[in-house]
Amino acid sequence: MGYWRTFGLFVSGTLAFSWGLWTLLVFEVVPRSMTVPLIMLGGFGPFVGAVVTLRLTGRPIRTWLQSNLRYRIPLWWYVVALALPPALIVSSSVVYVTFFDASYAFAEIPALWMFPIGFVVTFFLGGGQEELGWRGFAQPALQEGLSAFAASLIVGGIWFVWHIPLFFVPGSSQAGVPAIPYAVGVIATAVVLGWLYNTTESLLIPWLYHASVNPAGGYFLAGVVGLQTAHGYGSYALLVTAVAIVLLIRYGPTNLAATARVRLSALVNIRSNT
Repeated sequence: MGYWRTFGLFVSGTLAFSWGLWTLLVFEVVPRSMTVPLIMLGGFGPFVGAVVTLRLTGRPIRTWLQSNLRYRIPLWWYVVALALPPALIVSSSVVYVTFFDASYAFAEIPALWMFPIGFVVTFFLGGGQEELGWRGFAQPALQEGLSAFAASLIVGGIWFVWHIPLFFVPGSSQAGVPAIPYAVGVIATAVVLGWLYNTTESLLIPWLYHASVNPAGGYFLAGVVGLQTAHGYGSYALLVTAVAIVLLIRYGPTNLAATARVRLSALVNIRSNT
């Protein structure tokens, strides 16, 4: 089956599951008390899309999971996955305050002990689990015929589109966030995650990065309100874009890594015994 058809099936399944749930919130079909549960449940859409596509195309789901979840990789990559998101958030807040006449809001910054709690929740329920679909399936599926950079851009674009209903749901992380800077940030992050995935050949590292980036937003030194401004979120998006450009120059678009890019066929076949 062609990689475009495989990717199309994945996108269809992902959007059908997530948007089907989030539409209930957009049109207020269900009580407000269902906002958080339905947002979290919809977050499993990429995983559902991946599993449905694997089933429809006759690929082994268990082998796909086992091949993706390698953990015997250098400790350095775990440090990068956990530390880079907070570093980007804090650095971008300094840029925002310095160049856009904003003020620090240290009193609004959560206690550091809250970060691990947010990390664990995000890892399992609050966004990290999305990586099972985005990087664990969509990225290697497209990399069957496209460069790693092109695949990252496409996955990043769909990743942004997938979030669109949440911009209209009060109480969601996307509510009140400027859409264009958010889109730039998501697509640039997809390139960074594509680099991490192809370099380590493990889904666990992008998963940890995603679980770290969500709670890290609370540590934007100008406060969450500052992060939700065009200049605030734009500062973060531009900084992540700069990192993505550096990675592109350093590793090139073909593999976005020093080794060959990961392909879905390898995950479900060759690497089944590794």
